[in-house]
Amino acid sequence: MNSDAHDTPARDGSPATEASGGVPIGLPASSTVCSKRLPTGEILEFLVVPVEASASGIDAVAAIVGTMREWVSVVPSAQPPVVVPLYDCHVVWTPGRAAVAGPPDRVATLERAAVDFARQEAELRDAERRSVALMDAIDIDTAGVAEIDAISREQRTTLTTRYRVAVALSRGLSLVAPAMRAPPVHPPTLASQLGERLRDRTRLVERHELVTDRAEFVERVAEFWAGRAVELGVAKQQTGLEWAIVVLLVVQTALLVVDLLAQRGSL
Repeated sequence: MNSDAHDTPARDGSPATEASGGVPIGLPASSTVCSKRLPTGEILEFLVVPVEASASGIDAVAAIVGTMREWVSVVPSAQPPVVVPLYDCHVVWTPGRAAVAGPPDRVATLERAAVDFARQEAELRDAERRSVALMDAIDIDTAGVAEIDAISREQRTTLTTRYRVAVALSRGLSLVAPAMRAPPVHPPTLASQLGERLRDRTRLVERHELVTDRAEFVERVAEFWAGRAVELGVAKQQTGLEWAIVVLLVVQTALLVVDLLAQRGSL
């Protein structure tokens, strides 16, 4: 099993069906559980089950996969577990927990590939949450402005900030896009095939497109309102300057009239 600088012991509070170390009862003694910290700060618990050739019968494998599904499903998630069979190996994944079973010489490769996918998916899920929050916020921001003339200085600052947040989100999505939209590897490898199947079954590419569209929409709306607000501010300044010039001209004319009347009166 591969080592990871962010590996930590499994979390406490394991169900009674788990032996010491968090490994479910009934799995091979060589099975292990570790925890990996994802870029978003989330913890992914990972179960690795090496399956020797002598225990790779259909019934034995089905029992192992069933136990893995039960273990993974302990963590509440809106997404049901994804099961990927691949060359005598099985991977079960859901946000929060994942498990891999297979020949000892393959499980380390599958573990690395599954963790790499989990990092991508966690970043995308975080972007999805942020995009939804941005959509809700921009709705509130724009709903409070009936007319462009009614935008206050504080609202202009808020819209400008919203625009910057949307740009930052779009930038982050563009940076992870190559990994999420990577074409199939030729010749295919065990790790690349697992990554492709996990991305396909979790609709990672479609989700990335949707969250990118949301971020771009918020960016356009915030840019429009903020830009119009700036234009309005400039126009108000120009109008104020024009009125100031008019007042000065009126005062100057009045002074000239007074001066002329004073000169006529002295004659």
